[in-house]
Amino acid sequence: MGTNADLEAAALDLDGVFSRGFMDYGPHEYLYDDSSVKMDLSFEDSNSNTMPTMANPYHRPMDLGSNDLAHKTRKNKEDKYCGVCGDRALGYNFDAISCESCKAFFRRNAPKGLEYFKCPYEEKCKMDVSNRRFCKRCRLRKCFEIGMRKEYILTEEEKLRKRQRIEENRLIQKIRDVDKTKTQSGIVSTSENRLRALEPDEEYMIDEVVGAYRQSLEVSIASELPKDKPQMHMKDLVNIAELSVRRVIDMAKKIKSFKALSQTDQISLLKGGSIELLILRSVISFDKEKNQWLDPLDSEDHSMNMANLQEGEGATLFAEHMKFTKSLAIDLKADETMLILLLVISLFSPDRPNISDKSYVCQEQEKYALLLLRYLESRYSPYTVRAIYPKLLMKLTDIRDLNEEHSHVLLKVNPEGIQPLMKEVLDMNLKDTTGANCDSPM
Repeated sequence: MGTNADLEAAALDLDGVFSRGFMDYGPHEYLYDDSSVKMDLSFEDSNSNTMPTMANPYHRPMDLGSNDLAHKTRKNKEDKYCGVCGDRALGYNFDAISCESCKAFFRRNAPKGLEYFKCPYEEKCKMDVSNRRFCKRCRLRKCFEIGMRKEYILTEEEKLRKRQRIEENRLIQKIRDVDKTKTQSGIVSTSENRLRALEPDEEYMIDEVVGAYRQSLEVSIASELPKDKPQMHMKDLVNIAELSVRRVIDMAKKIKSFKALSQTDQISLLKGGSIELLILRSVISFDKEKNQWLDPLDSEDHSMNMANLQEGEGATLFAEHMKFTKSLAIDLKADETMLILLLVISLFSPDRPNISDKSYVCQEQEKYALLLLRYLESRYSPYTVRAIYPKLLMKLTDIRDLNEEHSHVLLKVNPEGIQPLMKEVLDMNLKDTTGANCDSPM
């Protein structure tokens, strides 16, 4: 997991995030109050720069006065010029020093390639601030010549993932700030071995979400794993997942803070996070002794073994899914309560599409993230909590990557034969379908 500073730095420039430097401003500018610095230089010879004097024992040969240092700092800032057009530049963009205009030009046009543009002037155009707009081919060629690299341009998906990571890091930092405040005020014990007991309201919230999850296991539909099929496909997995989707929906509707949302926002959270919620739920139902997935109240007919899942997902996606599952269930030894809280934190993701009350959703996500921390503090030493809590939250970032990989596979699935609820939740409806109303409990 990267440090908080690394992630915050990534927010400075999504387009140049992989460049050699984000914002090369030169030395920091310090302000001095000359009136507070009293030095008697009357006994110092004008040529005696090599030794401190009694009048000024802290003087060094390279010391600069405030005006000189400020001038040097400003000069360093102003000395950066765009390698394409000569305009003033703030720093590196896409691995070369360039101005904001050429940065934006390169981001828009580099993916098209030089062959896409034609030069009307025999490719001998001079690039400067006044004529940089006249020939795109020569301007783009100059961008490449100074070392700008188009592989550093982020796609829309990469930008979204970067924003999501920054948002998750903001959540982690906010919780750390709360803990720091409480520690400084003496609320948190300084003992490294003492556990923190849950407050009554914290126990109530944990009981609510755990109870909601366990009650959702009673939801059932008349379906079972088609064990007689010669080969499992992704379409089969989608239909089998309908039961899990209905249970996730049932669980969510038993949480008061979720029910307080408008119906539109409820649907947006469930649809936007459907794949992630199913993946997290699969970790809870994974039996590491039998290497299969099965909810406690279900018969063996509903079990999913590793061979079935690998056939349906494909070898690569299956390997990533299992890596994620084992990292939580085995490496971090996450228990049922920890996984359920992660499920709820993922449910309340404010960056889902079409959310109207983002501030409320963000507030609820922070509340459950803090609740996860409090639960860990009630079970583990502070040292252990500091080790595993950030890793648990970073799993919400890992699951975004896994979600994206699943989404790419689902795009290739023919929606014919998919259950109506699953088509609705996964947005798999055919474009020419007039659309019968799906039997959705949402």
